Amino acid sequence: MNIFLRTISIFALLFLSVGCAHNAPIDIAPSYDVYSNYDDKMPGKFALTVDASEMTKEIKPDGFVCSAHTFPVDGASAFETSVLKTFENLVEEVVLLDNPLNQSSLKSQGYRAQLVVKARDLDVDLKVIQGFWTAEIEADVEITASVEAINVAQGKVLGATIEGDADGKAPAGAFCEGGGKAIGIAMQEAMKETMERLGERLTNARRMRENESS
Repeated sequence: MNIFLRTISIFALLFLSVGCAHNAPIDIAPSYDVYSNYDDKMPGKFALTVDASEMTKEIKPDGFVCSAHTFPVDGASAFETSVLKTFENLVEEVVLLDNPLNQSSLKSQGYRAQLVVKARDLDVDLKVIQGFWTAEIEADVEITASVEAINVAQGKVLGATIEGDADGKAPAGAFCEGGGKAIGIAMQEAMKETMERLGERLTNARRMRENESS
């Protein structure tokens, strides 16, 4: 009897809601606990541009269970806001712009440097873990991002690529809706780790600290 019920639960996950889309809830995840070798914020006014286009994807799970379902991820806005709030805690003044400025424009508008953050890749692995009575969905998320700084006086003074990763689990639910929740949990933690590492590269960049009055 138990084997019969277990089999029924598997078929329910496979067939009850074919073709559904379950959006992953993505919240902002700035880091306010960035490790720094310095006690103070980096002085000056900084222009910031963020390319978060890679943070939007449609995810499908591995394997057959829940394979008819899709899980749209739109983390672009959350990524951009997380970068801004993280950097606001590290530099004296930061202004978010749609497009980067050249050195001449930076100087004429009173900026010390142009900061460019780019989400390079978003990798999400989603799998269903079938238990005896119920199923869980596990999401593994890895975010690859880069940060560059172009100083008015010195040109490019920072270039670094980092990764943030995390996993999350949620009950699969009757219609595999737990996949979106699992992705949301993993995205939150992976994004926070990404922000922490981006912030560390910025605040501890020795060449950014040289001639701080420039």
